[in-house]
Amino acid sequence: MSTPTVPESHLDLATTQTAALSTIGSSGRPQTTAVWFLLEDGVVRTSLAKSRQKYANLMANPKATVFVIDTANPFRTLEIRGDVTMEDDPDLAFFATIIRAYGQDPETFPAPREDRVVVTLQPRRVVVNG
Repeated sequence: MSTPTVPESHLDLATTQTAALSTIGSSGRPQTTAVWFLLEDGVVRTSLAKSRQKYANLMANPKATVFVIDTANPFRTLEIRGDVTMEDDPDLAFFATIIRAYGQDPETFPAPREDRVVVTLQPRRVVVNG
């Protein structure tokens, strides 16, 4: 079975957009938060602090969905559902990469720097509309 990919028609939505990241909380209910992300080599990557609820949710249930709405046409969307792995980012290399991709300075960006991880979402289903 091949890995689903984002079609050319919606690649722009996977470039320096803010996405909704949905995880499943301990109650079984979804928890959704806005995140910055990068689509690299067919996978979605984002940076999280271990102190965040999203991290705890993903440790307990390593599945997530990333959802992006086209701000120019809200009926045009990209949804990527998949399995998640996480690895430590002790030197903040990926944190710096994603912050720079969004045009910010990682040295002055107001985000926690302690105990950051790289979250990698391997697509299992890609759904596009519009």
